This record gives sequence, structure tokens and C-alpha cells, in this order.
Amino acid sequence: MERTSILYTVLITAGIGAICMRHIDDRLERLEQTPRVTPQDVRIVSAELDRLSLRVDATLQVLDELRIASVQHDGLEPRLQEIEDELRSAALSLGEQRARLAGFEHEQRNTPERVASLVGSRLDCRVEELRAEIDQRYTHIRDIAQSTSAQVQEVAHEVEQTLVRDEDRMWRELVGPVVQLSGTETVGSGVLLESRPIDEKRWRTCILTAWHVVRDIVQDGDPRTTPIPVTIYRPERETRFESAFILAHEPSIDAALLVLDTDQRVECGAKLAPTETIARRRIFDQVYAVGCPLGNDPIPTFGEIADTHHRVEDLRYWMISAPTYIGNSGGGIFDAESHELLGIFSKIYTHGSLRPTVVPHMGLVVPLNEIYEWLERTEQLSLLEPAPAVQARTASSER
Repeated sequence: MERTSILYTVLITAGIGAICMRHIDDRLERLEQTPRVTPQDVRIVSAELDRLSLRVDATLQVLDELRIASVQHDGLEPRLQEIEDELRSAALSLGEQRARLAGFEHEQRNTPERVASLVGSRLDCRVEELRAEIDQRYTHIRDIAQSTSAQVQEVAHEVEQTLVRDEDRMWRELVGPVVQLSGTETVGSGVLLESRPIDEKRWRTCILTAWHVVRDIVQDGDPRTTPIPVTIYRPERETRFESAFILAHEPSIDAALLVLDTDQRVECGAKLAPTETIARRRIFDQVYAVGCPLGNDPIPTFGEIADTHHRVEDLRYWMISAPTYIGNSGGGIFDAESHELLGIFSKIYTHGSLRPTVVPHMGLVVPLNEIYEWLERTEQLSLLEPAPAVQARTASSER
């Protein structure tokens, strides 16, 4: 009777276990079919699996005890073995269900909401990083802009001052050295060179010009003693009148060298181009022609060298396209970039014999190399060399 009650107990327990297994299977199937698993569902199923596992373990322990007690009853042993097999199968099924439940938990942790939360969190962090980086770059760019603005204003001021200085420099180096030579019936031009000190109170300044200008001014007078009226133009638009005398002349190249002795240094003197620079000049090189046409104040005109081997009566000239007119003779031809003196203007092409027409863009120039050779032959080339003492005296007088 006791064994029968135990058997009934085992059978009832196995039936309950089977019913619970079917219930859990149903719950798991519903969970699998449910598109979104909630944490509450997972916790309920997990608790039921725990309770069922405890019941199965207890039933297996009772079966072990029954096996010991049923040794003498052959009919009970097969039935007990069958129940034990079913329970062990149920235990294996419980393990599988636990694995499935773990999968559900993993899926629950990685639901779209969880993924969205993680992605959103990462995006928020990245947005903050980008915002901080943008703020940093903005601050850097703002600092650069402020600094650049100050630099631009400074550069603009320097450019403005440079333009003013360039204009002043061009006047001093191109216009200021040119003087007007005038006579009773003629007018021409000349080019001042650098002033040299004679003594503590006197200065000597040479003037390069065209011989025919001096000849027409002197006319029948003695070239060695006849004064040549010279009008010097100053930066303040003021004029200064002096008298020069002929130091040397060479009709074959239409060149003359005058000397001017004064008690004041002449402010502007032309820079003489070296022999090598003059030899490198070619057509299309840009030049300024500066002279006093028709008795006007010095006028600069711009043009190019049109020919470096133009011959007139066996003399070699340069031809330039810079506009010139009557009165430019003896004026200077300057390099457009360095402002160095390249030559002395000699004459203009004319057309016709009875009433000749001047061709202003076909001017002829004596290149400075011709003058260098002439003065070297006559041992007077040193008169054109700049004196080192000039800078020292000028600096001391300005202080």
C-alpha cells in the first residue's frame, strides 16, 4: 500500500512536470512569435523554469529511493525506468529552454530601443566632440581674422606710404636731375650728376648735355668763358637759377660736359648706368625720356628702345618710341626700372625740307657708353665717378 502511494506520487509529479513543460513551451513559442520581448516576460518565464527544475530534481531523488525499494517487485521496475527516462528527457528539455530563454534575454538587451539608445548616446558624444572642435576652430579663425585685419591695415598703410615714397623717389631720380639750358633764341635740356665737395663751403656739379644745345646758346661767344644759364628744379616746385661753363665737348657724338660751382649742394643727381648695363639694353626695353620741350618744366614720357644700332651720318644712335619734342635735346633717357641714366637725347626725326614735320616717337639717343669712351680718351672720365665724401657730408649736413 505504501509503495502504491509512492508510485502515485511519482506519477502525479511527472504529470505536473509534463503539464508545466507544455505551459513553458507555449510561453516560449509566444515569446518567439512576439516581435518585441519585454523584461517582465523574461523574468516570469525564468522563475517558472527555476521552479520546474526544482520539482524535476526532487522527483529524480524519489525515483532513486523507489528503485532501491522495488528490488523484490519485478513488475514495478520497468515502470519506474520509464518514468525516470521521461523525467531525464524533461530535464534535458529544461536545459534547452534555458538556452532559448538566454537568447531571448540577449535579444531583449539588443532590441531596437536598446540599439537606438546606444547609437543615440554615441551620436550625442560625437556631436559634443564636433561642437567642441567647431568652437575651438571658430576661436582660432576669429583670432586669425583679427590678427589678419590688423596686418592688412598695416600693410595697406605701408603700401600707401610706399606709393607716395615711390612718386617722390621717381621725381628725385627722373625729373629732379633734369635742368633747362636757355639762350636768347634757343632752349634745351641737361642732366645733373652727383654734386662733389670742392671745400668746406663750395660744391661742384657736372651736367651732361647735347653739344648742339650749348653751341646754339653760346653762338659767337667763347665756349670756355661764356656762361650757360641753368634752371634747376627743386622738389617743392621751386626753381633755382645758376650759371654753368663748358668743361669739355665732342661734336662727333653731339655731347658736352658742363660744370656748375655753387655754395649749395644740388639736391638731385642722376645715377649713371654701368657699361655692362648699357651693353645689355635691347629693343623693347622700357625707358623714360625726361626733358624740357618748348621751354617747359621737365616732362617725363614713357616708351621703349626701338633700335640700338640706328646710324645717321656714320654715327650710331639708339632710337626710342617715348614722345619727345624740340627742347628735349640734352635731356636724359632713364631705365624705367632702375632709373639709371642710359643716354643723352640728341635729336628728333623730321619729315620734309621746306616745312619739316617733327616725328616725336622717333627720337635719337647717344648711349652713355659713347660718352664714357670719349671722356676716357680725354682722361676726364673721373669727373663722372661718384665721390664717397658726398654721402658723408650730406649725412652730416642733414643731421
